Amino acid sequence: MIRLAFSLALVLILVGCKSHPLGPYVSPRVTGQVFDADTQQPLAGVHVIRGSTHASRESPPKGAEFLMRKPPVQTGADGRFEVPSERVLSIVRGAGWDVIPLRFEREGYLHFTTNCPTTSLTNVVDGEPLLDVGRILLQPAR
Repeated sequence: MIRLAFSLALVLILVGCKSHPLGPYVSPRVTGQVFDADTQQPLAGVHVIRGSTHASRESPPKGAEFLMRKPPVQTGADGRFEVPSERVLSIVRGAGWDVIPLRFEREGYLHFTTNCPTTSLTNVVDGEPLLDVGRILLQPAR
């Protein structure tokens, strides 16, 4: 009977506990807005890709690299995008980041690749790092 009561109490304690992510952030949440460079109108459907800034055709992913690749984020009708932050399960905090490489792609426009400096990095209420890159201008392909 005592064993049953102890087991029940343990289950209730575990169910009632709120879980928190354990690992540190390895990349901030990135927000911004994409515009047509000529018309200054917001662009919908632009693929925003965080990661390597070299063209993917030069070095295709191999094995687990393909599985680790995050899907691109698309801009909304107002041209705004939000790339989610990333965390890892680790006891040791990583060495931080100085720049966030981003690639912007849309049919009919030149692809744009940039390294966004993290000097304007802020934290939201829950401690998540946030980087607002502001306005991004894409040049139409001619």
